Amino acid sequence: MTTICHIVESFAYGTAKSVNQLCRFLADDACVQVYYGNRQGTELDLVDCDPRVTWVPLPGIGKTAHLQNVSFLARRLRRGVDVVHGHSAYGGMYAKILHRSTSARVVYSPRGYAFLRRDFKALTRQLFCAMERMTADHCLTIGCGRFESTLAHQLGGFALQINNGFSVHDPEPVDRLDNVVVGAGRVCFQKGYDHFLDVARRMPHVSFLWVGDAEDGEPMAKLPVPDNVRRVGYMPHSELLDVIRRSRCVFLPSRWEGLSRFLIESIGYAKAIVTSQFGGNLDCLDGHPDKQDLMRFRNGFAANSVDGWCTAIDEMMSHDTMVDDMQQSSHQLASEHFDIDKIAVQWQRLYHELASGYSLHSMVNCWNAPSDDPRFRWESKESQPQTSPSVSV
Repeated sequence: MTTICHIVESFAYGTAKSVNQLCRFLADDACVQVYYGNRQGTELDLVDCDPRVTWVPLPGIGKTAHLQNVSFLARRLRRGVDVVHGHSAYGGMYAKILHRSTSARVVYSPRGYAFLRRDFKALTRQLFCAMERMTADHCLTIGCGRFESTLAHQLGGFALQINNGFSVHDPEPVDRLDNVVVGAGRVCFQKGYDHFLDVARRMPHVSFLWVGDAEDGEPMAKLPVPDNVRRVGYMPHSELLDVIRRSRCVFLPSRWEGLSRFLIESIGYAKAIVTSQFGGNLDCLDGHPDKQDLMRFRNGFAANSVDGWCTAIDEMMSHDTMVDDMQQSSHQLASEHFDIDKIAVQWQRLYHELASGYSLHSMVNCWNAPSDDPRFRWESKESQPQTSPSVSV
């Protein structure tokens, strides 16, 4: 039986849910282990862990935590492992550092490259980008969407695209929806929580709901909350999905993402979307409108200003027919490109080919696209279109 080890230094929020999901459809046919680090929110995601999977906490603490973790993993993964899969920046770096000390094939899922973070100084982002370039040939990189996959190709090495996925549900009738705009995620700079509040202040006639907590010391947790905004802490995942299902639309004005779990789950429930124009978020929208302050897609809007977001939400709240059409478009997009049953088959194929000794070159060049949509086509770096977004920090 194939042995697959996942390394998740930050096991919480969207990354934890994606890893949990991945483990569930691998556990029947492989021995799966997860080495995870603790974060605020980890305990909630551990509740959903598959009992067929071996869960091992990483021991690192203090200033030398990363060294402790790498040393621990080097001892545990020296032999008897077929595939090591690192998730996010540090989990991926652990896996790539270990590539010479283990016979296992190494896979890396960035889940939002660290050099995209706008809360880091420019020098820090440049260092993260340089590290990604220098270690790109130590692994097979899997982009979780078109935007991330394009960046992976440009950084060098071998890369494929396997979209994040979710179960696909029929749209709710518009007349049964709650007249509330829902956002979810950590209360922080990245998720654009301040933008969410600014939009709500401009629209006192609209009800807003934010689901998510702030980490200790987070400055945005102290921002004044308008009367038309209700903020609740993290809730069981099934309850959050029910909130999404019943909402009029979802709103995520995030500054950067890999491929937002919240948006993927929302289109899985056929929701109309309002979001920012960051590339990772545009992967969840259907269409190719011209670049402008407010971009209208078949299943939602993307903007980069409070004025644009307010206009989009006002239209969502005022036009039932438009919301119904956008819900139908989200349902079609999810069915074609993010259906978890199809995504599961792609992951199973990937691990089978890795464990069977396929060369990375042949995998990248022979992997077939799941559809004719160029936004989701898996391509070798030689055939990557010149119009792709470029790596920048």
